[in-house]
Amino acid sequence: MSQRPGFTFLVCPDPEMVKRRLEQLMAASGGGFARQVFWGDADEFDSAWWQALSTVSLFAQPKAVVLRRAEGLGADFWEKLARPLSGFNEHAWPVICLEGPHDPKKGPTLPKGLAERPYWKVGQQKGWVWISPGLTEETLGPLLRQWAQSRNLRFGKGALSELTRLLPRNMAAASAELEKLELAAVDGEIGADLAGMNPVEAELDVFGFLKALEEGRDPAGVWRTVFGHQLSSDDGFLFQFLAILAREYRLMWQLLHEDPECKAHPYVRKLKTPMAGRLGPAGLAKMWDLAMEAECSVKSGRKSPDQALELLVAELHMLFARVRGRN
Repeated sequence: MSQRPGFTFLVCPDPEMVKRRLEQLMAASGGGFARQVFWGDADEFDSAWWQALSTVSLFAQPKAVVLRRAEGLGADFWEKLARPLSGFNEHAWPVICLEGPHDPKKGPTLPKGLAERPYWKVGQQKGWVWISPGLTEETLGPLLRQWAQSRNLRFGKGALSELTRLLPRNMAAASAELEKLELAAVDGEIGADLAGMNPVEAELDVFGFLKALEEGRDPAGVWRTVFGHQLSSDDGFLFQFLAILAREYRLMWQLLHEDPECKAHPYVRKLKTPMAGRLGPAGLAKMWDLAMEAECSVKSGRKSPDQALELLVAELHMLFARVRGRN
């Protein structure tokens, strides 16, 4: 594994792009890495991060010790980090992810003092620092060409520019749309008519919302997604939201129990079965209980729709946090 970097900084506001870059780096370094993930934006920083950098895993398997959302950590953390990054540890590969905003003109917002640290300068010189603005009009074109080439697809006249204009500026959402287009392509071609079907202001993607909760990414974005739809809708939004949630719960319950009556498309099965498995019967039942409680609390007059929705999203956050801790 000596061809891997001594350490890695991944600097990008898009969580999905950070994950994909790490996977590329691990594959390019020969694979075989265990992965330990910690979160820099947790209520209390997990001191096990430091221990993971110095301990050898079972059977001496090399590991990537990943710290997500580290941009908010204080100066003492960056000072203390100098020691574990001072030499090459064949058993532990430190990977620090900075996922804060990226200014189109000024670039990424780095933690105060990080740019002056010797290890940061060494990382830049050796190519161990990866910086990306995320999905922009400039980065989407090359990404789309690479995506089409890897799948033996081609773009019809005007389709590439149309997709560049319409795709969400979020890798997870953009990937979901591209998967739909791949299924809809005719004779290996994505025409401008298909590209134009990509919704700029699509209806709330509830599974994407649940996926964001499960992965613990962009919590502020999760809240904006839900309440942005609520503000732009009439008072019936909560019940529309609950109906779509119930549909997702029901489908995942069928997938979990391999219900022969489940008629889901193979792509949908592949996408949603893993989440159903991680939630398990107890987690899915809890999700159903939360939805029912939200509906009953409004119909009984105990809560307003706004209050019920806010509590439901908060409870779902906590449920998926427990699932992440278990897995």
